Amino acid sequence: MLRAVRTLAWGLAALAAAVPLLTANTYYLFLAGLIGAGVVVGTGLNILAGNSGQVSLGHAGLYAIGAYTGAILATRLGVGFWVSLPAAAVVSGAVGTLLAMPALRVTGPYLAMVTIAFGIIVEHGLIEWETLTRGFGGIADIPKPHLGSLPLALPQYYYVVGAAVVASLFLARNLARSPWGRALAAVRESEVAAESLGLSPTLARTTAFALSAAFAGAGGCLYAYLTQFVSPDSFTFETSILFLLIVLFGGLGRVAGPLIGSIVLMVLPEALQQFSNYRLILYGLLLLGSIYFLPRGMAGAIEAWLARFRHLVPGGEGEPAAPTPAVHPEALEARGVRMAFGGLQALADVNLAVAPRSIHSLIGPNGAGKTTLLNILSGYYRPTGGVVRFAGRELQGRPPHRIARGGISRTFQTTQLFEEMTVLENVQVGLAGPRLGGLGSALLGRRTVAAREVALRAEALGLLAFVGYTGSPHERARNLAFGHRRLVEIARALAARPALLLLDEPSAGLAAAEIEGLGQLIRRVREAGIAVLLVGHHMELVMEVSDRVTVLDYGRVIAEGPPGQVQTDPAVLEAYLGIA
Repeated sequence: MLRAVRTLAWGLAALAAAVPLLTANTYYLFLAGLIGAGVVVGTGLNILAGNSGQVSLGHAGLYAIGAYTGAILATRLGVGFWVSLPAAAVVSGAVGTLLAMPALRVTGPYLAMVTIAFGIIVEHGLIEWETLTRGFGGIADIPKPHLGSLPLALPQYYYVVGAAVVASLFLARNLARSPWGRALAAVRESEVAAESLGLSPTLARTTAFALSAAFAGAGGCLYAYLTQFVSPDSFTFETSILFLLIVLFGGLGRVAGPLIGSIVLMVLPEALQQFSNYRLILYGLLLLGSIYFLPRGMAGAIEAWLARFRHLVPGGEGEPAAPTPAVHPEALEARGVRMAFGGLQALADVNLAVAPRSIHSLIGPNGAGKTTLLNILSGYYRPTGGVVRFAGRELQGRPPHRIARGGISRTFQTTQLFEEMTVLENVQVGLAGPRLGGLGSALLGRRTVAAREVALRAEALGLLAFVGYTGSPHERARNLAFGHRRLVEIARALAARPALLLLDEPSAGLAAAEIEGLGQLIRRVREAGIAVLLVGHHMELVMEVSDRVTVLDYGRVIAEGPPGQVQTDPAVLEAYLGIA
């Protein structure tokens, strides 16, 4: 079946290449050119919306900047197409980067509102800045592109647009298969978990916005040379809606999505010209229909259908490989840590010291402040007072991704896996961490990137074997049983090569046999040279694996020492076990 699909794909590609040989109708070739420009813009928007999860409703503005850059360079400065195209991409990319810096301080609908405002500003700027853009009249007489001294008529320009489409899809595919692509998807899936692995959400989103803007600029330049005329009427809010619909209908996050979406949505208006006055209504109905009936778009539906014919490789592909700390093991020391939420004092003068290569447990009744303390140690909360030191540096006030890069990794009370990624990809995100390599190398799919991917895959399989995961490494995280989810999250945290691992209630929800295996795993982590700070309610596990135990009650330390000593402490028996 898969071979038949590949054969069909190659056949469609050959048919697309033969279009100028099969027809001389300029209308069809012009429509094909519009589809190609839409694919290029849609591919960039897919990187932003599909890969990093940020919605833009102002991409028509970036598209317009690319189109006008190409038109002005051609008509005012006599610059040829082959220089105008990369120049348009660079200019739009730069504008996108500048826009991203303030825009990405907000997310969700607020980001959409910012990009809508940007699109409106660009549209009206094109009208008002007549000395540069010629206002409503637009820029006409854009010359045809040349190949040497040979002018490229529409049939030849068709192949130029086709090459741009292939290039954009090639770059997007390479990006998706690289550490950069996984980093963008990780930020989209769970910003909290991504930061715990050393990833900077701001850097990831700004990069995605800049790339998306560059693709939009290139698509705008292709459009300008196709129509040989640009005016503000071509870059309205409706155009932004069309680009977003191309991505959503085609398949958010799927490389082939913009291709499918652009073909359908560029042809559909032409087929329904008699309903042109109702175009926005039709777009709205199509958008609602695709959300309800094709939540993953056409490409996603096809992918799900093909998945039935794929064989998931079972687990056990790798030999167990113990993690090694990336930094020299150091002690963690917290002194006088306080945390208040308004009038609620969650932590009061907490002191904690975790020795290198030790297992230190933190226990206490519900609401004692255990997770709050872990959130302070890992940077998600800034303490009201006190000092936290690790590896000679003070941690309070540092962002989570900076603390993670310094050698502290963690899991969460409620597992924070990247649901749409496979088990293997989850661990690979942790292995790469902030060491993503060159963005250009990732886009071009250079051999160094491919070689590193092979190494990351082997190391990820070794870590999965180390934690005792026996399922398929190619299973999507959203499909995992609860026990497997815990193991994968621990493997991903270990992949960051920490010197200190924070485990927040890892035994919660596990069966007795799974808890026994968890205890053995925690010991293996210590033997690998990694200190563990364990938050837990399962007393048998805590007392069996711990070197020292700290007990919290109402945000204060009431006992600390070896497990046997803590177990018999009267204050612990009263506060934790309810024995007076």
